[in-house]
Amino acid sequence: MVRNLVHYSQDSRICNKIIYVIETERFPDWSPVSIGLDCSEIVFRYSRLENLNHVFRRLASTISTKAILVAHDWFELGMVSHLGIPNRLIYFLHGNYAYYFGLLEKHLAQMDAVLCVSQRSYQQLVDSRTLDNRFNHFRFPVKDFTAEKKNFTTLHIAVIAENLLDPNKGLSLVKEINSALVGYSIPVVWHLAGNGFEGGDLEKWWGTKFNPPIYYGYLEQSQLENFYAQANIFLLPSQNEGVPVTLVESMKAGLIPVVAGWSDNVTDLVVNGRTGYILENSSPASYAEILMKIHQNPSQATQISLNASSLSSDLYNPCKQVEEFEAYAINLTPVSTRRKAMVYGSRLDAWWVPNMASIFLRSLKSKWKILFFQ
Repeated sequence: MVRNLVHYSQDSRICNKIIYVIETERFPDWSPVSIGLDCSEIVFRYSRLENLNHVFRRLASTISTKAILVAHDWFELGMVSHLGIPNRLIYFLHGNYAYYFGLLEKHLAQMDAVLCVSQRSYQQLVDSRTLDNRFNHFRFPVKDFTAEKKNFTTLHIAVIAENLLDPNKGLSLVKEINSALVGYSIPVVWHLAGNGFEGGDLEKWWGTKFNPPIYYGYLEQSQLENFYAQANIFLLPSQNEGVPVTLVESMKAGLIPVVAGWSDNVTDLVVNGRTGYILENSSPASYAEILMKIHQNPSQATQISLNASSLSSDLYNPCKQVEEFEAYAINLTPVSTRRKAMVYGSRLDAWWVPNMASIFLRSLKSKWKILFFQ
């Protein structure tokens, strides 16, 4: 999403700045890969041992007081809440489930705009609250892909995630779906893309010679066109998603999506039986039955593929959406003051505690089980 907001930027008054916030303990070997677009990029590193208030102040020092902040998760929201900085703040609510609504509850007083990426989450928000003009439904920009006519003689199934081994992505279910396909006479080729495997790890993990997958590793944006061209089905068996960018990309490329319910987040995009399939029962057998249905009805599958490409391209026009987003952001009313609220951390994250003291005391936590060492 961030890359496309920059790539399709059209307003000369906007200078985009991307800050990569990296917790050193979690990602010690992380190195930045520039997106190569007209924007500035900086890497901000911090330790979980540090005083969070000091970390937030250090991050805020890299941001102009006139900047419009675009927040996606707790860290940037926490910075605004803890410090009370007066920057205009836009929050992207990425999914129709508890985590993102929890962030909304904690930080709503500091938000100047809430952009819901799914129609369902927007509807849930307006239905549960008094009218608030800060709430809006916004479809994020997704680049266009060439949609070639697909052949369904063989099912080429794409599974793509940043980290395939992330438990939330449900890759273990893919193995179970493959096992369920043993009873069906369907020629299947799995195409897996994302971090997670090295050397012969995937073959060992797959554990069978039945439908061995092709592994592409992590793919850059420039490599996705070719990846989607190899497939005709998009399958993502995770149980919790907002609106995955890869779902929209794959549909634009003409792949038929076969996905779980995801709290009705994508029902306006994946229309059951017309632009794809949503499975309320996410059992391996259910996936296998849908795949069999697609294979047995190639003419219908071809039409669903065309419908998927057409609807996703209509709903997700990147130039139009970035133009709307930039106009909306620029017209937000500037803020003079904000109320501070310490939402995260413990006593060691109070503003008056020296950072080195927080680091020292937290470093002793594993050896000395004292309540104050948090």
